[in-house]
Amino acid sequence: MLTKQQNKLFNFLKEKIKKTNVSPSFEEMKNAMGLKSKSGIQRLIDGLVERGFIEKKDNKKRAINIIEKKPLKNNRDLINIPILGSIAAGSPIEAIENTDDVIQVPKNLVTENKKNYILKVAGDSMLNKGIVDGDKAIIEYCNDANNGDIVVALINDNEVTLKKLKKDKNKIHLIPENDNYQTQSFNPEEVKIQGKLKGIIRSY
Repeated sequence: MLTKQQNKLFNFLKEKIKKTNVSPSFEEMKNAMGLKSKSGIQRLIDGLVERGFIEKKDNKKRAINIIEKKPLKNNRDLINIPILGSIAAGSPIEAIENTDDVIQVPKNLVTENKKNYILKVAGDSMLNKGIVDGDKAIIEYCNDANNGDIVVALINDNEVTLKKLKKDKNKIHLIPENDNYQTQSFNPEEVKIQGKLKGIIRSY
């Protein structure tokens, strides 16, 4: 479920926090990963947060905590979630349709008693959040979301896309996490929220 770089950083964080009881600085992470910029480290951290491996407290330095994951004991720790099709992390694609396909995921990746579904990611507009083409996005159904949430947005009842949400008084903005893409802005009646991102599954 992690890229090689994400896994390398995660292992470094675990060892550093275990030894010192303090999360490393950006400079230490840069040196350990052989990266030149803080933005590269930030993308890796965002990916680990999205996948539920670490948590980071906003506005605090060295505030990274490792989330301990309990091993799955048996199938009772898994839940079947339907795969509804593909979603664009790029330009919007045609609206998804229901299918009978399902995938088993750990129960700790979803909120109990909530409706969930999975969409296959197509495109790279959310790359800076660690979401890449071919990923499977675990979506919790909802018809509203907060600014900053990564949402499934249905545009004009026809196209669906995965983007970061920003709302103001007059517009809904769907924001990519890749400098190669532009923010799209719509009138509120043109956009329906279909769910928000809960996690990512990646196959190798």
